[in-house]
Amino acid sequence: MPSDEIMNAARPRAAAALPRRVLFIQHAGCLGGSATSLRYLVEGLRSVGVEGTVALARPARDLEAFYAAADIATVPAAEICCWDHSTVAPRHLTNPRHLLDLASVAVRWRSSRAATLRLVERVGADLVHLNSMPLGSSAAALAEEGVPFVWHVREPPPDQGLRTAAIRRLLLRAPVRIFISRHDKQAWIGGAAAHIVPNCVPDDWFAEVPPPTDADGVVRCAYLGGFSTAKGIDVLAEALTALRGQTGGWRCVMPWCLPDAAAAGRERPLKRAARLLGHRTLADRLRPRFAALAPEVELRPFTRDVRGLLGDVDFVLFPAVRPHFPRPVIEAAALGRPAIGSRIGGVDECIDDGVTGVLCPPGDPVALAAAIRRYLEDAPVRRAHGAAARDRARRIHSLSAQVAAVSAAYREALACRPESLAG
Repeated sequence: MPSDEIMNAARPRAAAALPRRVLFIQHAGCLGGSATSLRYLVEGLRSVGVEGTVALARPARDLEAFYAAADIATVPAAEICCWDHSTVAPRHLTNPRHLLDLASVAVRWRSSRAATLRLVERVGADLVHLNSMPLGSSAAALAEEGVPFVWHVREPPPDQGLRTAAIRRLLLRAPVRIFISRHDKQAWIGGAAAHIVPNCVPDDWFAEVPPPTDADGVVRCAYLGGFSTAKGIDVLAEALTALRGQTGGWRCVMPWCLPDAAAAGRERPLKRAARLLGHRTLADRLRPRFAALAPEVELRPFTRDVRGLLGDVDFVLFPAVRPHFPRPVIEAAALGRPAIGSRIGGVDECIDDGVTGVLCPPGDPVALAAAIRRYLEDAPVRRAHGAAARDRARRIHSLSAQVAAVSAAYREALACRPESLAG
């Protein structure tokens, strides 16, 4: 990773060896970008002699199986409380769910701190890696007891309310901080020092993957954001509607946009009741609109084979309207596929506009449609951007680069005794 991608949080008093065993505390209770990023990291750290155990604050069979497939040990840790995780969904005091979350954290704060320390002792960890911002009670306990740890924040502040203020206060006193983008770091702690370590892709993804054949005259793209307002699904609907019939053959593949039987079976009772009473989700409202765009738009169910899916398209779309890290963009880049995304925090750090992809104003379907049309009609530019995207991703987003950067943070955490977060 380039040296300017990392800002050290403090100067270690002396060089420190890497920890032999790290306890990773995972906040998320489902498969997604956070779980994927953590699995890659734990696998990569084995190459430098670091073994990891993942504690699941929200235990789930899917997660246990996901980590077990990589021979990563997990332990249930439901006693650890988490702030409501809402990377791209603000929570306001008028939202009952947010109020319940605040009350739950307040009630469980002390017991969560104690549970964190018991878990460290049980696993025999030399260092603790908090995998995201919701783990404030664990951070407070570890710092107060002088347990070496790093706090790896994987999202920007979801709002500027009470929760954000409380987490920011803890972050500013944490000993070693990692952020996945400069935007997130600035939004959380301003000019305070931290490590900037972008999310990664496994090194073997960078093997040459030829672009799909265009013998049928069809250019293919993919959108992997699901039915999320924050990821720009509404903007995408307008852009694709405008493109239909205005340009040559094209297809837009949209995985995770058809109902998944397994997920439906795990639907929370309250959501199931609301559906029976006639409540329509964003997916319910937009799915017919995209279905009407067939065959140009192809809705698909959930898939774990992201690599295979991206290898079959020419470029990806990430029209986000709220800042966050665009994992599909770096995964596509590793395979030599360029991206069209929004000029917005996090996304603009993963796309070099006019070199590895195209940036559009967020929330602008006209600009998005124009960018898509250019890629559909100009294969040489599209392929040149894809080649540049792979070169850039190999330097910045490879697993090797992340392991080196996280290892530096670990050495710092072991060499510097954390300051207390109490008070």
